[in-house]
Amino acid sequence: MMSTVGRSGRSVSGQRQVGGFTLVELLVVIGIIAILGALLLPALSMAKAHGRSTVCKNHLHQMGLALQMYVNENHGKYPYWWGHPDSALDAAVGPDNTRYWSSKLLPYYPLRWTNPTYHCPGYKGVIKAGTPMNPDATWQGPLGSYAYNSDGVSVKGLIWVRTHNQSLGLGWRASFSGLAGRTIGVTSEGQIKVPSEMLSIGESRWRADGIREGGKDRMVCGAGVTPQLNRILGGFTFDPARHGRKYNQLFCDGHVSAMSPWMLFNPTNTAPMWNYDHLPHQELWIP
Repeated sequence: MMSTVGRSGRSVSGQRQVGGFTLVELLVVIGIIAILGALLLPALSMAKAHGRSTVCKNHLHQMGLALQMYVNENHGKYPYWWGHPDSALDAAVGPDNTRYWSSKLLPYYPLRWTNPTYHCPGYKGVIKAGTPMNPDATWQGPLGSYAYNSDGVSVKGLIWVRTHNQSLGLGWRASFSGLAGRTIGVTSEGQIKVPSEMLSIGESRWRADGIREGGKDRMVCGAGVTPQLNRILGGFTFDPARHGRKYNQLFCDGHVSAMSPWMLFNPTNTAPMWNYDHLPHQELWIP
């Protein structure tokens, strides 16, 4: 016999009948969960970006220690961005890559450029070793998440700065057969006027011309800000969201700081920080 239910919520037989959620109650619960999720996702994203930035800063700190050890063992001079070959590094990085600044740090920071753990976890571009440099300049430097302040605020190779034979950065390029007269001297530790305010290694920028699919390992100031550099070099862009809209930078005194890329790459704001004499050298900016 089927039992009936009274107002008390108990059946005639004395057993309590359990009721389910109504459709309205379910919709309210789902709505609350959706709101909480929408509130939590930005916080989780920020926490993830902060974690990546912390790892990146640790990488740069370790590279800063390696850079200082290199300077101490090389008569107080910084490495070229692209310098002299070193056969002792052939087995580790290949003879085509022993000239690059990142390879010069290998004895002090034993991670190869092509190892993904070398790079910033927020970097999503290609990681690639450099190709051979030929006299006709048909070559490509390494691609990855970090870049070296070789030039300072100027850009070597452009017609209005070719006669400027001293890098304002840490050191551009040594000469080799086929490019005579293009050597730019390296900077010594004693030349740096304000080490705590001079950039040494930072996060790389993307070459936005369809040729390079990753970050260039040579820092460039101004490209992506001035239209003329965009036209000549193809433009260098950056990912402002890599670390919550900040780029991590290593300074010559070894400290690491996060900076807005919109300010960092604009010489109007930061030119002295790129140059060892801590002067803006506006005469070398792109016209």
